[in-house]
Amino acid sequence: MQYIGIDLHKKFSQFTILGEQGEVRDRRKVDNNREAILSHLNNFGEPSRAVIEATFSWGWLADLLKSNNIEVMLAHPQKVKAIATARIKTDRIDADTLAHLLRADLIPQAYYCPKELRDTKEMLRCRASIVGLRTQVKNKIHSLLHKANVRGDEDFTDLFGKQGRIFLNGLDLGEKCNFVLKQYLSLLDSLTDKTEETSIELKELFEKDGTAQFLSKLPGFGYYTSLILSSEIGKIERFKTAKQLCGYAGLVPSTYQSGEKTRHGRIIQGNKYIRWVLIEAVPKAIKKDKILCSFYERILKKKGHNKAKVAAGRKMLSQIWYMLTYKKILTDPGTGSPVFFSGR
Repeated sequence: MQYIGIDLHKKFSQFTILGEQGEVRDRRKVDNNREAILSHLNNFGEPSRAVIEATFSWGWLADLLKSNNIEVMLAHPQKVKAIATARIKTDRIDADTLAHLLRADLIPQAYYCPKELRDTKEMLRCRASIVGLRTQVKNKIHSLLHKANVRGDEDFTDLFGKQGRIFLNGLDLGEKCNFVLKQYLSLLDSLTDKTEETSIELKELFEKDGTAQFLSKLPGFGYYTSLILSSEIGKIERFKTAKQLCGYAGLVPSTYQSGEKTRHGRIIQGNKYIRWVLIEAVPKAIKKDKILCSFYERILKKKGHNKAKVAAGRKMLSQIWYMLTYKKILTDPGTGSPVFFSGR
């Protein structure tokens, strides 16, 4: 068995190959193109295991290694850093460290997300990026009107709705500012079209995703947010408990303990997409779930709006773990509509 530590970078990767007894068989820097890496891989004449840190671009290399019958493990970057720190840090040292940790079976593993699921995430994040750009353009238009002391919100509620667009198209801000406004509106229309095109593709994915359809039955979730939850959670079996899933989402408080003193701080780092979806869903969910609403209002009185939303989101995610694990949707005994807590 050979053990391969790989320090992945944008243009190249540093490879360290150890033998069964820990001896260094090869160290070299390889350009990040498939031909160079495959040429290097052809030198491996026995079963091999490789480890890569789960940085943002790990997917293509891990898939390439697996296609060449090399077992691949992803290392959690922060946890590897906690295990192995050095005053002198080089690419070679990093690759050596990963290889030795792999050989000793001490790699803190990260989730190896399948390529198909990674591609779905890219589509979901693409839509979020386009919507974000659209919001930026709207803010630019608001800023342009504010500089000209133009207001239209007294006549309609949505500046970018049907009546609002008639208002914007009829404005005269001067030759140059009219040109700027026209450019912004054209860009806004283009981004809106791209959002709708992306939504069509995502709806087709939703029809094929049983977990997303399951989650969409719950209050507060639509097809888009259900797809985000489904893709970001992945297989629910990888979370042994609801607490693990909440920790993965970053919805549990940090804990500082020394002797007899224990202090809880802000929520930990985690999957920001799961956290965002849940916190955004809270206002709609509490309108339909009486038990969740009661819990939210109790926290609201003690700790305020933001902490109440986080606490309610954590409760919702715990129930989602339960429902996905046991494949059971809870319903309100009175209305029969899906809820997070049935009052059982």
